[in-house]
Amino acid sequence: MELVDAVAASCAVPGTWPPVTIGDRRYMDGGVSSAVHTGVAADCATAVVLVPAGANTPSPFSSGTAAEIDAFSARTFAVFADDTSLTAFGPNPLDPRCRVPSALAGREQGRRIAGAVTEFLAGG
Repeated sequence: MELVDAVAASCAVPGTWPPVTIGDRRYMDGGVSSAVHTGVAADCATAVVLVPAGANTPSPFSSGTAAEIDAFSARTFAVFADDTSLTAFGPNPLDPRCRVPSALAGREQGRRIAGAVTEFLAGG
């Protein structure tokens, strides 16, 4: 698989861009079914879940990201995008002009919560 194929598949969203054929399978953005895919960590006792959306962002495909994380059986620490990050994403997070402001906002949020994540992972 080529990188360009993987990127194209990641951008494939029903009703917007068609699925991408790689080999004899068709692929689309994994966010269509879930923003966090906690199921892939089913064998983990602890998970830090990074969510590039607000805690109350609705989902057309499920009961919502917060509910999916709450239903996950492992001990979890969820990090949702804060207000500064949500503003940086803008109305169209796929707009290339959002890249730098989003990265800066995410880094700043990461610095602010690093201690809490460290404490969580240490078992506190």
